[in-house]
Amino acid sequence: MSLRDNLQTKIYNIAERRNFTPNCTATDYESVAFNKGIPIVIDNGSYQCRVGWANEVSPRLQFDSMVSKYRDRKINQSVLLVGNDIYTDATAKSNAKSAFDGNVVYNFETMEYILDYIFFKLGINTDKVYHPVLVTEPVCNPNHSRRLMSELLFEGYGVPSVCYGIDALFSFHANNLSFEEGGIVVSSGHTTTHVIPVVGRGVLEHTKRISCGGLTSTDYMLKLMQLKYPTFPTKMTINQAQHLVHNFTYVAQDYFKELKEYSNTNTFALNDRIIQFPYVPPANEKTEEELARQEERRQEQARRLKEQAAKLRIQKLKDLENNLEAYVQLKESRSSMKKSEWISRLKENRIDNEADLDEIILKTEKSVQRARNKLLGIDEVEIKEEPTFPLVDTPDEQLNEAEKKEKKKQIAAKSLHETRQRQKEAKELARRQQEEEERAEEQRRINDFEGWLNELKNNYESQLEKVKSLKRKKEQLMDRRSHASQLRMKSIANLASDTPNQKRRRRGQDEDTFGMDDNDWSIYKEISKEEDAWEEEEELSQLRDYEHKLLRYDPAFLPEHTFDAKNSQQNSLVFMLTRGVVPVYDPENFGQMHQLHVNVERIRVPEALFQPSIIGLDQAGVVETIGDIVNRFDYDDQRKMIKSIFVTGGHTQTPGLLPRLETSLRSILPSDAPLGVIHARDPVLDTWRGAALWAKTEDFYKYAVTRQEYQEYGGEYLKEHRFGNVYRI
Repeated sequence: MSLRDNLQTKIYNIAERRNFTPNCTATDYESVAFNKGIPIVIDNGSYQCRVGWANEVSPRLQFDSMVSKYRDRKINQSVLLVGNDIYTDATAKSNAKSAFDGNVVYNFETMEYILDYIFFKLGINTDKVYHPVLVTEPVCNPNHSRRLMSELLFEGYGVPSVCYGIDALFSFHANNLSFEEGGIVVSSGHTTTHVIPVVGRGVLEHTKRISCGGLTSTDYMLKLMQLKYPTFPTKMTINQAQHLVHNFTYVAQDYFKELKEYSNTNTFALNDRIIQFPYVPPANEKTEEELARQEERRQEQARRLKEQAAKLRIQKLKDLENNLEAYVQLKESRSSMKKSEWISRLKENRIDNEADLDEIILKTEKSVQRARNKLLGIDEVEIKEEPTFPLVDTPDEQLNEAEKKEKKKQIAAKSLHETRQRQKEAKELARRQQEEEERAEEQRRINDFEGWLNELKNNYESQLEKVKSLKRKKEQLMDRRSHASQLRMKSIANLASDTPNQKRRRRGQDEDTFGMDDNDWSIYKEISKEEDAWEEEEELSQLRDYEHKLLRYDPAFLPEHTFDAKNSQQNSLVFMLTRGVVPVYDPENFGQMHQLHVNVERIRVPEALFQPSIIGLDQAGVVETIGDIVNRFDYDDQRKMIKSIFVTGGHTQTPGLLPRLETSLRSILPSDAPLGVIHARDPVLDTWRGAALWAKTEDFYKYAVTRQEYQEYGGEYLKEHRFGNVYRI
């Protein structure tokens, strides 16, 4: 018994969205932060925004960076929802918008709604914000975006100072890693993945970006499912695709090796995940009692039809008997009537002569007998009489014109009869020869079973190869551009020509154009279809004969090893990937119609981070990118950086990422390289915590841009610090 037979199916329900926790409005602002100048730390991510006071351990607010503004027709008012609140209403979800283009803020009207929400939820009820603000931003954030953000904070909210820092470097700082000792930060977020070398500071001039992140994986999963199930009865949403990515994907340690494992039917069910979508059972489904009553009505109807058919047979028999009696009386009345009167009676009954009357009586008697036998349930055995041809040997001089015509018919009938007799004799001879061969084969099987079985296996293998060759040839002939198809077309054209087997015509003379028109190819396909079907059926018949013997005498040859089983749609790899192996797919099952099978996509989607070409990106993978960055530094800096390869960001929570990254890096680094791969303690919140740690130091106030400096130098003014977006050329 295979492993797939012992598996118990587990079905996972699709989640429309995550369980969002509402953000409550703070009521302790006066006691906690009022007149204390505590900095506000905003981790402004493109997926989620996290906000809190710098002197606290965790952010107070954590919500999706989405805003929904629409008009509610029920209350006839405009509604504005921010963050997690938009998931409470279907209309709000459909109108949700982000302030980001990729990982850069571009819609500052939406960003203003988010900032209003932040300061309101923090409980700030003063005329303006009296707290310094620290905002995270991506690597190489455009000056234009930063200028508009500074303008919004200074002009709109009156903050005393603003400072910006790279999110990945704050996470590096939160995990107590030293900038002086160096390292490499791999930050994979919602839209992109950045690889930042750290040598005393973030070396932005050697930083690389890969356009692959959590959103890319979600979009790729959605496209794969849509391509895999084009007729799926339910539309999959982006949130549902995200649920599949977050809960069912993992990074393969050896991608191509695991791909091969997914083609193994015995272990496939271990890696297959069945996802059940919600559905409403059809209302017309009948209960067992209704089905039983329906079956009773069907049986009653069948009984009535049988009774009607029996009555019709009895009536038909009576009509035949009456007709037979009338014809017999007409026959007997010949002796008591004049000949002219009797012939007139025949003409009235549409009978030409006495011979036709005798023939009609004979046929009617046979019909009556058949009807009686059928009524009594007696099976008839038809006895065929040997045909006679009395006029064949009679000379034409002795025959009139009608008899000569009859003689020609009898000659043709005799020739056809003799041909059929020869065919019967040939079939009987072939049958006796086949029986003799089977007896000889049976004797050989009894005397030398091993030798006979080996010979049978060899014959089966050669016949199987012949059938496969025919199928390959058939596929080639279906393509008019293939060499085999062109050769066959020329042969058909040559046979159809009035002068076949002509030599090749010289240039300038008339050329054969058969095949240039699509109608010619239609004729060719009809000829090929008939010939190939006959040849393939003959070879398949021989192959099935071998399989029947192997199934009977070879215990190692099982039904699933037969040619038909291997080529069955349900045993194909495509069917297994789409419908699974456990449980057996039932197209009538309404629940199974609303199920997805996530299998090879579990490793294919996260593999895009290592092979971006899978999703159509002409970029290097994360391992090649790290290797290229390391080679840009001298030997001492290289060894410092590879000691601390720091991995952070929400997209790095995919299981198996770190072991795969370490294995792949060891394959491109020297054997004595001191490689160390470190995962952030909390890849999601460490950015905010690192920013909060730095906001409590004197360096924060030193490098923050004050309102006076903003008014003097403009919104693009930025002070250089180790977390900042300043690079040197």
